Amino acid sequence: MLRAKFKTLKEQREFFLKVKKKLKIGAKELSKRLGLKSRGAIENYTFMRTAPPVEIIKKLENLSRIKADYEEILGKVYRKKRGFLPKDPKEAEKKLRKKFGKDFKYLTEMIKSNFTIKKIINKIREKQHSFDNSEISRCIGAYRTNLLSKIVEEIKPEKGEIVLKGNIRKDKNTLSINFNLMHLYKILKQKEIKVRLEISKDRKKIRISPINFGRKLIPSNKAIKILLTEKSGLIIKSNIEIILDPKEFGFSLTESIYDVDAKSLFKEAVKEEFILDSQRSTPANHKGDLSLFLNDRNIIIEITKASSYKGSYFKIGQCFVQKISWPKSTQYLICKKQFLSKDSERALKKLRIRIINTNFNKGWEKKVIKEIKNGI
Repeated sequence: MLRAKFKTLKEQREFFLKVKKKLKIGAKELSKRLGLKSRGAIENYTFMRTAPPVEIIKKLENLSRIKADYEEILGKVYRKKRGFLPKDPKEAEKKLRKKFGKDFKYLTEMIKSNFTIKKIINKIREKQHSFDNSEISRCIGAYRTNLLSKIVEEIKPEKGEIVLKGNIRKDKNTLSINFNLMHLYKILKQKEIKVRLEISKDRKKIRISPINFGRKLIPSNKAIKILLTEKSGLIIKSNIEIILDPKEFGFSLTESIYDVDAKSLFKEAVKEEFILDSQRSTPANHKGDLSLFLNDRNIIIEITKASSYKGSYFKIGQCFVQKISWPKSTQYLICKKQFLSKDSERALKKLRIRIINTNFNKGWEKKVIKEIKNGI
């Protein structure tokens, strides 16, 4: 078969667009005039996926009186692999507004639904609009992607938001952001939540907020994951901070604290003007059971109700890692008197870990917070 090889892909695309504009018809009507079964072939030629047969080009020249500049090639036309050229979302929105006018609101509602782009295209065509299928599909995709995932210069945690440590992993044909937040995990086991993403330009922070048509939060092995394409620019095996407002997801700031004793201690700490650290304590960031601030001073607290001194060696190890990770913080270990042997106590004091002994009787939280405040 003889195929038409244009000098550039852009020239091929422009020829098909000029023909459709001159004839004032879309790909569907044009395919009928050419005797094609569907508009798919016209869209492939317009979107530069394949080189068109010379026979098609000659028919279009006769129909439109527009002359095409091409070379006749026998067999396949081999082209260089084209890189992904993303559509600018602002340009896409502007084009969609201009094209669909009063129906733009209707179009936006569909874009925010779970409809596929193909279904959206078919629905908007029912409103008697004619357009270049491939171009409008790209615009819808870019506009939807921008609503789902937005790249911003910088992300700073706001009041009431919490910060979690996450990591990027490679899944099947995609990437996933993985993080831990037990209360949200329990909610996700009961109902589906979708989110909108804000990703910092340096790909080190991401803010998530609930939205009806967003990316699904997936509960998996006690962790939470969000799936993204590799085009997001995130780096596999890198760490990332996840920022969210607990209230938006249906739970309180206190409920975002994992440890039960830490929760009750925080309730008392608030009365003494302590502020909860925005960074939530997780195994990944070594912030203890509870991390607080008082007068810009970070206090990291480890709590254990264990009685046997045998568990003290593990706690010493935890405190040591916390001290290395957060050297400017003031650290406390809250425990029973019998929990520490003399050697363990000496080791903690050498690490400059402050020890507060309590029997965890009623009102222990108030006494502990008073002692911490007096010692700062």
